[in-house]
Amino acid sequence: MASLIRALGPDDAASYREQRIRALCEHPDAFGRTPEEVPTVETLAEQFRLDAGTEEYLMLGAFDGSVLLGVAGCHRERAIKQRHIAFVWGIYVVPEHRGTGLGRRLVAELVARARTWKGLECLWLDVTTVNTTARALYASLGFRGVAIKPRVLKVDDRYYDEELMVLDLTT
Repeated sequence: MASLIRALGPDDAASYREQRIRALCEHPDAFGRTPEEVPTVETLAEQFRLDAGTEEYLMLGAFDGSVLLGVAGCHRERAIKQRHIAFVWGIYVVPEHRGTGLGRRLVAELVARARTWKGLECLWLDVTTVNTTARALYASLGFRGVAIKPRVLKVDDRYYDEELMVLDLTT
């Protein structure tokens, strides 16, 4: 696949918002937010503008031309005692491009860029335990499970556990 992976900017806010709502609707068991909680296009554009080039926040997109195929985000802890930690979040690839290696490329690129952030020592992520494909992808990229957090998500009357996974960037 010859898709381009790059950081999202203000001009990508509408495409990102549309894809984020799609992800939350299609996979309510995989994300901690609902479609109603997605910020406006204007708010997202401003966030992308403010965070561009910082070592605090990054949202990557995979594109085929102008079409957004997938995303992966990372944000750094702001508290002084936790600045060595960043969280990977919001990973999503549109169903028609799953199984192509695009998710692996997105996460690998996100990890590579996070490794350049001064003082960053580890990446954490949460993944629902029922999402075996994503768990296997993260493990294959060096993340290791360190805890199961029970009943983190409640969708209707069903609960979902999450696995906390960590990637040590110091090795």
